Amino acid sequence: MKQIPKLKSIHQKRSLSDFVSFPIRNYNQQPNLNLSQDSIYKHAKLKIQLLKAPSHFGHSTSRVMRLYNEDKYSVNMIKLPIKLNDYGMTKIVQHDVFTTSIFDGHGGDECSTYLRNHLNEKVETIEPTKEGYMDLLKKYNDDIGGYWKRIYRKRSDLFNSIEPKETDMDDLKLRLNQAYLSLDYEFLSNNKKSGSTSTSIWLYNLDPRDDSNLYFENGVISKLIISQIGDTKAIICDKDGKAHSLNSIHHPTSDIESKRLNKFSANFATDSFGENRFMNFANTRSFGDVIAKSKGISAEPDITQYIIGDSTSIAKNNLTSKTIGGKGGDECFIVLVTDGVTENATDQEIVDLIKTHHNNRLGKPQDCSEEVIKYIEAIGGDDNATCLIIRLNKWGKWPMEDKTGRIREERLKAGISRQERR
Repeated sequence: MKQIPKLKSIHQKRSLSDFVSFPIRNYNQQPNLNLSQDSIYKHAKLKIQLLKAPSHFGHSTSRVMRLYNEDKYSVNMIKLPIKLNDYGMTKIVQHDVFTTSIFDGHGGDECSTYLRNHLNEKVETIEPTKEGYMDLLKKYNDDIGGYWKRIYRKRSDLFNSIEPKETDMDDLKLRLNQAYLSLDYEFLSNNKKSGSTSTSIWLYNLDPRDDSNLYFENGVISKLIISQIGDTKAIICDKDGKAHSLNSIHHPTSDIESKRLNKFSANFATDSFGENRFMNFANTRSFGDVIAKSKGISAEPDITQYIIGDSTSIAKNNLTSKTIGGKGGDECFIVLVTDGVTENATDQEIVDLIKTHHNNRLGKPQDCSEEVIKYIEAIGGDDNATCLIIRLNKWGKWPMEDKTGRIREERLKAGISRQERR
């Protein structure tokens, strides 16, 4: 592989924020306050730091049995261009988008830290264009080669698959592909050798004219976009308390990934533990990992999208078919977890653990995320473990049924027994 020329980071003016503003509702009027139509309190908002909003966003991480923690995560409010059709006219407005990401580093935490510090800024500030995307593919073709020579030959078809269409409200398919490859190339150009997987969500009110109501409020319909690299996971709890995986992991066992890479490389193998590997990697897509980049370990994201939110509003707008499982909305929460969690608990176990902790102790998302990590430690997990929880409009309104309680009890007993024998 050729030496990749160093790139200078270009910092543009941005609106990246660590805070969210909540409209103040059901205000308890005091006798000496004027809350008339002209009152300054009528449109009052409460500004809260996202990482310090335990009732709406939970986050917890642990190195578990490892010497140090390579997991990282980020959460921000950003502004992105969204298409608005108003009285027959189409215009682009800068709209609030909530985003949170989870990163699972390997070979050190340089890559996961780099992504935590730069991913959201890159997505917000990049100018997605055909010329910019093609230029990136040419750099990969010229400086890395191998797998990217085949990708470069298919560049027109690839661009057509992610180019914003007339009916699209946003440009996130192109924006995310260009931002991810740009960030990956910048990281490689600094001769960094570590890598990281990533799962991100991008969530915004489907009405660009409404800058007051957020995704967790009643009456709101939101668009949810998930961008995926590797084996970190996004899981959503529906109104019936059932877990749904929102993404497909990029392992050598994946049919899509094996077809993508078998056309180019014969580097599939099985390790001494019976695990499928591509070269020496458990994941077939990641940021970084310079030694495998020419073989096809790519930072091209898989992108999926859904409609979530208030079921009545969704039905009125004929959007039920675009909801998760066709259930019509009213989802309870989203969970993002690293493989240190998913290797020890199924999606439904994770969801049930969160629900029961809230039911038994009125746990907030922050309390529940901490409980997930404590559970992984107690049952004998050995990898770094991170859990993020995003509250949605039906938080706490799920059925009381615990589908996996007995399984979790058995796992805990086995974990305690192993620890006592050490």
